[in-house]
Amino acid sequence: MVIDLDHVALALQDVGPTLRTLVTDFGTPVLFGGVNFGFRAVQVDGGDLHIELLEPFNTEANDFLERFLIRSGEGPHHLTFKTDDIRRELERASDAGYTPVGVNIDNPWWKEAFIHPKEAGGTVVQIAQSGIEPEHLERVAGEYGPGSWWPEQPEPSTNRSVLRRVVVATEEIGRALALYTDWLGGETSGHGEGWIELAWPGGGKVMLELAAGRPEGVHRLEWTHEGERAERIVGGARMVLYSES
Repeated sequence: MVIDLDHVALALQDVGPTLRTLVTDFGTPVLFGGVNFGFRAVQVDGGDLHIELLEPFNTEANDFLERFLIRSGEGPHHLTFKTDDIRRELERASDAGYTPVGVNIDNPWWKEAFIHPKEAGGTVVQIAQSGIEPEHLERVAGEYGPGSWWPEQPEPSTNRSVLRRVVVATEEIGRALALYTDWLGGETSGHGEGWIELAWPGGGKVMLELAAGRPEGVHRLEWTHEGERAERIVGGARMVLYSES
């Protein structure tokens, strides 16, 4: 079984302001972007974990993101785990009692399915298999890159922040833990009263923490950087920066 935590997605009305902040203040370089039914996206490099910025586009084809923004406002939308065999993982999910939705495994470039927040402890979880090679991503970035729809990226900050931990609040830690460990392959790396920390073998130093609390969903993103502790809201997401030392 090969599954790794790949990225966290933020839903935005306009990716521009958040993209500029992540590049100029957090030092995250832009990786690639593209368009799809109902949204367009750009990913930035948070270190071992990427951040995907989504904005509505071509909503007459699919208005899921637009509806999310109307209902919930800007902020974290989903967590994405990548696998090398999505058909196997969908079978395992069904065997474990989960009901994958939004299943699309016909596209050779990107196969995906989702677990509803009601089954995932409050957060949308995407499982995906990518058949896109790096050279293709470069072509996509060239076709849909700066000057096309997302803004020219400014000079990245030299103080490179690295995304180290995603903290997910849930009312049912036991149920969420079963999903992230039994199905998605996370391994417990720490625990305390009201929280459990998980890691993935291929995820470098990135951790996912399940913490008891409301509202359910991605509670905050924790970064390390060269500087004092700081906290701010970026793209509707709470981001906490800690000193690397």
